[in-house]
Amino acid sequence: MGKLKVGVEPSLSNVKRYLEENDINVKEFDSKKMSSAWNMNRYDAVVVSGADINIMGIQDVVGKAKVIDASGMTPEEVYNQIIDIQK
Repeated sequence: MGKLKVGVEPSLSNVKRYLEENDINVKEFDSKKMSSAWNMNRYDAVVVSGADINIMGIQDVVGKAKVIDASGMTPEEVYNQIIDIQK
């Protein structure tokens, strides 16, 4: 499998930095556009802060991306969940 592609909310800069340091291909995403299945299929996972998960409608989107609610998690814990995708 190639390098994982992960979308991260702009407010999670500490998570973004940690993932990049650990060889994850990270891109900030526009939460207004993330509700489309097309956008969700561009990523292996998307990391959200938790505050917007219901507002964005992500819980109803069908796509290949795993949605990770990072609220209360350390960057390391988020990374571990992302790595589990490859297993």
